[in-house]
Amino acid sequence: MLVYAIPDKAWDILWKIQERGIPSPGGASHHLAELENDMATCGNYEPVERRIRYLDGLHLNGQEELALKEWEEDHEGVNGLPRHDYKPEHLELGARMYALSGNPDRAREIMAELLDLYPSWDPSVMKTVFRAHTRSSEVRHHDVANVMYKQLKQKLGERLMLEDYDACFVGFLEARHLTYAKLVFRDMIKEGYLAQSYSPVEVDHVLSRLHMLYRLGTDISKMTTIGLQAVKSLPPRYYMHVFAHWMKSAVVFDAPEAAGQILDLMFRRGYRPQTIHFNMWLKALMRTELEQSEHNPHVLKAENIGWRMIAEARKAPAQKLPSVSASELISERIAERLEPAPDDEALRHVPKANVTTFAIMIKHHASKLQWEHVDYLTRQLKESGIRPNAELLNILMNNKCRQGKFSEAWNIYKSFTDPPAGAPGVFPDGSSIRCLWKMLRLALGDQVARADPNIPRPRELLAETVQWWARCRARPDAERFRIGLAATDHGALSSLVMHCFSYTNDLAGSLVGLHILRKNFDIFPSDKSAQILQRHAAWVDMNNKTTIERSSIHHRGVHKKNLERMGRVYYILVDRRWQRMNITPEDYARFKDEEIGELGLNLLSEFIRVILKRSHPPAAVEAMIRQAKDDAGVPDMATGDLDASQVA
Repeated sequence: MLVYAIPDKAWDILWKIQERGIPSPGGASHHLAELENDMATCGNYEPVERRIRYLDGLHLNGQEELALKEWEEDHEGVNGLPRHDYKPEHLELGARMYALSGNPDRAREIMAELLDLYPSWDPSVMKTVFRAHTRSSEVRHHDVANVMYKQLKQKLGERLMLEDYDACFVGFLEARHLTYAKLVFRDMIKEGYLAQSYSPVEVDHVLSRLHMLYRLGTDISKMTTIGLQAVKSLPPRYYMHVFAHWMKSAVVFDAPEAAGQILDLMFRRGYRPQTIHFNMWLKALMRTELEQSEHNPHVLKAENIGWRMIAEARKAPAQKLPSVSASELISERIAERLEPAPDDEALRHVPKANVTTFAIMIKHHASKLQWEHVDYLTRQLKESGIRPNAELLNILMNNKCRQGKFSEAWNIYKSFTDPPAGAPGVFPDGSSIRCLWKMLRLALGDQVARADPNIPRPRELLAETVQWWARCRARPDAERFRIGLAATDHGALSSLVMHCFSYTNDLAGSLVGLHILRKNFDIFPSDKSAQILQRHAAWVDMNNKTTIERSSIHHRGVHKKNLERMGRVYYILVDRRWQRMNITPEDYARFKDEEIGELGLNLLSEFIRVILKRSHPPAAVEAMIRQAKDDAGVPDMATGDLDASQVA
């Protein structure tokens, strides 16, 4: 029969034609079945595509060892199956599977074999093998990856795309290899794949990659190498942005000398530093204040420069800051280049202060309790017509809290966020709301300030927080506001809220506050929340007692006994809940953080209802909770998995 004379390559071609559905008389499925029968007749021949699909399926379904074992048997030709050992598709599959399985050396060997036998084969497999090397923890693999990067560029030639550069760039970022990542970033620009126009989209592409590179700048030395590389590679329009981030790193890493050197570099290259650069320098100089004496030369220099900038602001009319993104600013900026000036001449040209400069100086003098300077700067800011921002708002509120003027802090917040018609307003950030809770915590802890009618009640501030977040959620940078509110310690915020409600003896408000933090900000109750609530429940209100009565209650240990009783109630509820849910300590140890948080939140909700139920009927307890929800502006929010009629 003629079918016995058909060579293997011809069978492969016939299979590809039928499998890809190339039109033929009688339909592809009919011919594919007939082709399979003929293959079986001619010695159980199997097309390479089917074998690859089988091995790839094994690998993707978690049977990596079996897939690699069978591939090696194919490659060695020892399994008695149709030979596919040196077919390019089979070799590419082996290189890819070993790369994905974390064996870069074997993957590279197979890839080299493939490209030696088939020099014109699609070199995209090199990117997969490359990423296996950059994911390795061995430095030698990173060096090999750099060689492969150069080979890939040579192999692709004119077919090289920005996506190919990105694959290598991200690989070196994952390897945290700054030197090689910088080289790829440089090549993107040098070879004409990046920063070839000033359209906002193109500028965004540049900045997104530059900011990814910044993540490897874990100290001022590394940030300096990144900054120098960016200045060497990018067009001049980007320089001001690069210098600003470079100086920001000097602030973060407490390197005032480096900040000064960056300013000097800008002057020497003929670029006049702007207010943002001088502000960063001020911050870098002042961050050393707590580590050294008040005669610290860095601090004295910062004060001198800051006051000179403020004097410049008094001379010139206020200018509205552009409300555009960094990419739009770079896209529209005219790269003004100045003639290099001598150092003594350059130092006389300080820019005029903006609102951030005022904020820095106000915060600095407040930390030294120089309130006369703070008042003067505040008046100068108003007279200058410079529009305030959230940073200034937070500093002014903190200053009033430090002075114990809590109602004035609240008034500042209201005047900034709800100004008269036509006056500039400020949208508060997360730190602003956090500062308000700190202010209320301090005010309620003060026997005199607690009764001040000009400070908000906890439910009022909770409603303000809910309304603020509702406005934030519509913004594209909403996550930044959430992070600013939660800060680095989520538990600290929940403790602040719980303390405020405990001072006003509002258990229903505490319950609603806990659920709002969870629902809106993903903040679960901290470990201290249970202790705060137990103390809250055990508290004996002595505000109306005489000094003798308070002393008598204290000496009789009434509050201590109540606290111990509340602790026992809480742990009884813990045991009962675990029994109802059939949870063992081993099960609990396997819980995820979110599951633990939900369990703790429901437990505290049950505890609060149990305590309230001792003094009020179930219907009244739920009515109290509904009223707290209404006051906070969340009438439909769920508050636990049990209502008052279901708890003990």
